[in-house]
Amino acid sequence: MLNEFIDENIIWIYLIIASSVTVILTAVFSLSHGINEIFPYFFFVPVLLVAYAFPQRGVMVTITLGWIYIVLVYVFGTFSGQVIAVHTAWFFIFVSLGIVISHYAQSSKISKNQVEQLKKEAFRQIELNMEQFAVLEDQIRNPLQAIMLDTDTVDDKVKALVSEQVKTIEKILDTLDEEYLESEKVRKFLRKYYGFGKK
Repeated sequence: MLNEFIDENIIWIYLIIASSVTVILTAVFSLSHGINEIFPYFFFVPVLLVAYAFPQRGVMVTITLGWIYIVLVYVFGTFSGQVIAVHTAWFFIFVSLGIVISHYAQSSKISKNQVEQLKKEAFRQIELNMEQFAVLEDQIRNPLQAIMLDTDTVDDKVKALVSEQVKTIEKILDTLDEEYLESEKVRKFLRKYYGFGKK
């Protein structure tokens, strides 16, 4: 589980680095050839990837990408008031977008963690209930045996009636036993494939 998490993070990091390098090279090419309209849109790709994959660091990385963008504009771009104003506006758009997406991605991950925690707590409660049920079943069967032994002192009609009722209760307990075994299979499956119940 931990290895899968690390592998997934490495994939995201590679995607972010590759997209950032590609976007920076595209910006350098575009600015040095006087193309100012299209390349800013490409900066959305690494901004979105970072904000989604690493929301806690999304704002910081987005601001860094924004500053790289501004530096590229000043180093490779043509100096005019309109061009500088447009690209400064793009900087604020990148940062704002990064903040908003990071916030929503962080909220989403918190919700997923809360759901996982609730599942684990529910499973712990199910295990506790099943353990209590096993104890309770023994506590019911033992008095039933005592009741059957006590019927030796009563007449046959009462003894037959009590015996019949005890057998009915035992059948119910046997059915519950079968359900308990089925529940145990489910518990084993959840432990094996979802890690529930493991310390």
